[in-house]
Amino acid sequence: MMRGSIGVAERINTRVFALSSRNSIPDPAAGQVDMAEVLNRLHDGVAVFDSEDSLVFANDVCRELFQAIAECFTPGTPFAALMGAAGAKKMLADAFVGPGEIDLSDGRTLLLRESPMPSGGVVRTFTDLTEYRLAEQQIAYMASHDEVTGLPNRSLFLDRLDVALRQAAREKNRIAVLFIDLDGFKAVNDRLGHEAGDIILHQVAVRLVARVRASDTVARYGGDEFTVILNQISNAQDVSRVAQSIVDELTRPFTAKRETVMIGASVGIALYPEHAETADALIRIADKAMYEVKHSGKRGYRMAALRKH
Repeated sequence: MMRGSIGVAERINTRVFALSSRNSIPDPAAGQVDMAEVLNRLHDGVAVFDSEDSLVFANDVCRELFQAIAECFTPGTPFAALMGAAGAKKMLADAFVGPGEIDLSDGRTLLLRESPMPSGGVVRTFTDLTEYRLAEQQIAYMASHDEVTGLPNRSLFLDRLDVALRQAAREKNRIAVLFIDLDGFKAVNDRLGHEAGDIILHQVAVRLVARVRASDTVARYGGDEFTVILNQISNAQDVSRVAQSIVDELTRPFTAKRETVMIGASVGIALYPEHAETADALIRIADKAMYEVKHSGKRGYRMAALRKH
């Protein structure tokens, strides 16, 4: 998490400049503080510059964060020279522009903040945001993906469907929505338990992803229901072939807890723009087509009927 070292820097302000010419030993009894020791104990990099923007002091963390130019953090070095050094240019993923987030070529992200001092100098702090960003990414991933299968969840599926529809409308393309319900899964889940059921759901996810393109989306819609977005389809026959391959793939045996089990899949299909032009309508129509498969014997697919004009 980000720490408040900039606040510390603001509080010490001009007292830090004494570090550049310390000729006496601080006397704790007199209330004097070794500011170098204080700054070296911070988790963030802190660098103090004078009114000419030349370095007065940099704590050890600065050198750790910028190991490639650690030797450049010497008193008298201008800040522009630090950031313009050959080693710094190699470290930076993009050209340095000033305070804010700095992306490094090794994948780290630093936050540079500047705090002007009354004397005309400036305190710059460097906070390593890498762990913070990774935690943010993990939280975002968990919020948008199914824990059991690793697939996009319903929320992310709906987001991607909205994006796909906007793109299809803009580029005059067609897309297909497949609604998949597993046949016989509940009985297997009840007999073998939820742990085995989760194993099978994960295997289903792997097989579904293998049947579509990287540009398509496979999602766990909920329970034993899955949805698929097929982008930029050429014709309905191609969609039917994908649907049939999914039915065939999910009819093959699954293994969980050393047991071989058989399930199946009923698949409903809705096309944009033939069947509907909104996400809700496409899902509803594909779901209805899926239930028609259920009622007619399961383990198959059905294309929705065309709209009547």
